Amino acid sequence: MNRIIVGILALSLLLGCISEQKEEVKYTINITGLAEGKLTLTDLKAMPSEGFNAILVKSTGTEIENSWKGVLLSNVLQKYNVTPDYVTFVAIDGYMSTMELSDLGNSYLCYEMDGKEISQEDGGPIRLVITDQPGKLWLKFLKEIKLLGKENSIIIKGKTKVTLVLTEEDLDLFEKKSITTEYKGETKSFEGVPVTALLNRARYEEDAEKIKFTTADEYTIEFDFDEIFSNEDILVTKEFRLIMPGYESKYWAKDLREIEVL
Repeated sequence: MNRIIVGILALSLLLGCISEQKEEVKYTINITGLAEGKLTLTDLKAMPSEGFNAILVKSTGTEIENSWKGVLLSNVLQKYNVTPDYVTFVAIDGYMSTMELSDLGNSYLCYEMDGKEISQEDGGPIRLVITDQPGKLWLKFLKEIKLLGKENSIIIKGKTKVTLVLTEEDLDLFEKKSITTEYKGETKSFEGVPVTALLNRARYEEDAEKIKFTTADEYTIEFDFDEIFSNEDILVTKEFRLIMPGYESKYWAKDLREIEVL
């Protein structure tokens, strides 16, 4: 009888370990953009880790201190041999947070909090912790890390609540609009994302006065914010071309790389 009980316990432990291993392999963070790859929880745990205390500051000013264990983001990125200008973190529910790489020196991908594996309730099993940034940037339920450079994306920044760095694939997620208008003496049709939609997603500040468009060769054009925001026919195509119906062709910027709200 004792042997039977011992055998059952051993089998239970074995099945538990197998279940845990499968769970770790199942949870995967996708690496996209300038490099492609996958990061599992098992991969992360196999990398050199650090334990540290950090204080999460909520928007209300409340401070919560916890102990964490995880891997520096810079160590994770080393294996991809790229140096992105921006990094976008994407949660399971689609929420995104974008920061410049230079602001992520103290960022960790953590898998333990207060000596225990991070539960789903606490945003696990892998959570972004940035020790010198506000708690709203400590992304929970992380599912994707986008490595972005100025050469493969368009940046919406300035007087906005969030910085958007969008690739061609990201633009495909927006609702498109088609227009027919005159361009250089010919009637042509164009399809793209209204600039208004991009500004709304970036959550522009109420005191915005100007908007500046900059191309890859640093050609810039500037307008009053209200003039652009009130015209839903001004588009950005998937080729990052600015479509400006009713304006001279010199304002139809090609290879657009930045929209700055001033």
